[in-house]
Amino acid sequence: MQKPRDTIEPRVKFKDGERRYTDVPCAICFLLGIGLFFALGFAVVGSATITFITSDDGTLTLSDELTVDATTCCQSASDWLAEQGASDTTPASFGLCEYVSTGRMRHLTQTNGKFPKDGSLFDAFTLNPQIPATLISAALFLAVFWVVMLRAFATPIVFFTEFLKIVAFVWIAIETPDDNSKVIFFIVALLYLGFIVWKKDKLIFAGKIISHSALALQENTNMFFGLLVIKACYVLQAYCFILFMSKSVEVKEVEMMKTPAGQYTDVDGTVYSYDASAYCYLNEPSWVDKSRQVIMFLWLWSVQWYTQARLCTVAATIGSWHFHPDDKPTAIQAVKNTVTKSLGTVSFSAMILAIIEEIKRRLKFKWYHHCGPQCCITAPMHLLSCLLMMVLENCFKMLTKFTLIIHTFSGLNFFGSAKKCFGVMTRHFENGFITDYASNAVLQLGAYIFSLAITFTAWAWLDEQYGWSTLPSIDNDNNIVIFYLWLFYILFNLWYPVLAVFGIIVADMVITKYASDEHGECGQEHWVAPIAATFVGVISMLFFQYMAGIILDTIDTCFVCWAVDKDNNVDLSESEFSALVMELPGIVKEPNPTSSLDPNATLLAIGPDGRPAQTQPVAVGYAVPQQQGYAVGYAVP
Repeated sequence: MQKPRDTIEPRVKFKDGERRYTDVPCAICFLLGIGLFFALGFAVVGSATITFITSDDGTLTLSDELTVDATTCCQSASDWLAEQGASDTTPASFGLCEYVSTGRMRHLTQTNGKFPKDGSLFDAFTLNPQIPATLISAALFLAVFWVVMLRAFATPIVFFTEFLKIVAFVWIAIETPDDNSKVIFFIVALLYLGFIVWKKDKLIFAGKIISHSALALQENTNMFFGLLVIKACYVLQAYCFILFMSKSVEVKEVEMMKTPAGQYTDVDGTVYSYDASAYCYLNEPSWVDKSRQVIMFLWLWSVQWYTQARLCTVAATIGSWHFHPDDKPTAIQAVKNTVTKSLGTVSFSAMILAIIEEIKRRLKFKWYHHCGPQCCITAPMHLLSCLLMMVLENCFKMLTKFTLIIHTFSGLNFFGSAKKCFGVMTRHFENGFITDYASNAVLQLGAYIFSLAITFTAWAWLDEQYGWSTLPSIDNDNNIVIFYLWLFYILFNLWYPVLAVFGIIVADMVITKYASDEHGECGQEHWVAPIAATFVGVISMLFFQYMAGIILDTIDTCFVCWAVDKDNNVDLSESEFSALVMELPGIVKEPNPTSSLDPNATLLAIGPDGRPAQTQPVAVGYAVPQQQGYAVGYAVP
């Protein structure tokens, strides 16, 4: 069989002399973006001041620095009122001036005195940083432990995760007070049990694929050192991101609001006069919000970059182990190529994914866009755009992933790798893509369950720390609706963690800015705890997905290695993974010729069960029996 032109050699070019710097402009942009991320972040940290101090009884008092500024402001307000000839030169008796004169925090904190009236979810983290720090650290430990367990017990864990789904439905059925709902959830649990029995072969296959991935990881344990280096950078930047966002709410200035004396006319024509007034309040400088938005986008780009850097490192190691096991890069060499000569291509692929996530964020459903008679047009158009985006997202993500693997093997730039990738994948996979949905679903669900547990732990901890009762008991019929609404909110955000980071921060800013009264209060005791807990769960989900991604990246790399071997006429008759691949739907099944030129050599055929089988050559002129998916042919000289 002649080797196709638009393919690559079955080897990984990882040595310095074999590679060159690719997509350099994008590498420069990424480095500038990282520099801007930390520059803006530390500018925010440097400008932050301690707003409140927590006393021994858990109540809040204004910090000494802001107390001095507030005293100065209130005195200036009193002087200004005197200049205006006001009958009362005492500043308005609420907010900072009330605290300066009486020491009371009535208009600065909530009734229990433990949380600011104008506080946000990041105030919850700033006042008690041990909550996110402890739980996110626990998520890191659990993520590493989970991957280690998957390496040893792949198939049992596959079935265990499915069993947990049934347990979840049964638990909801037991706890639901409504009898009709109980029956529905029990039926769902029973139907899902039947589904598992029906699809048990698919689950067993997922276990086999994950086991093969685990075998590849066991043979390349040194790779984990390089991945842990990337993971450490990821964790460090995640903590910096949380620090920058938390400190951004502490960038406050004491400002004075002045209203000169004047008159106004009522609707009935009556003229009223009012005296001059002034008061002091805490205000956030305008540059902080702009910096926050830039930091958010750069964080999104960074998250995608760490995902792609992990894939590049895994592909270099697993690909070398597959093609030439005696000549593999060290962990340091694989990471070095990722962050140097491949930096531009990795950054470009990450930018594509970041843009996709940004488009998804802008297409997110907003109810106020569909209020009124126009909803019959806008709602269907929005639904169609979301469906189209879902299809394009999967296509772009898969193409970007396999393109980066081809780049890691060949050293070509992004577009050169994309061209080769398209040729290789379309020859061997229907529609040009291959995805093991069973393994992906198992790993995604595992990350989901762990993150959900951390979310509810954070929720209960926040409630206890601030004296709130936002975690409703579903034993109370009045709270059942609230519980399910918050549960749906948490489940949705954990399923789309990258998108959720932006959604949560934007929701927090919108509520505190537009839904607050003159004192900045907007019912924080009702929504801060569940939203802050969801944020902790989302960050944990990102970490779990990163570790699960190591296994999925290994599987995808093996798929590409198999396709490249097929292009280069490599004998796969003894390949265990080749037999597994044939069980997947969407494979273009072509018998693989052996490398032997002996006309009497055995040939590799694909049996009815999809597994490779050795066959004897047929005589010239005899018909070749037709197999499923193969055309009838004749042996020719």
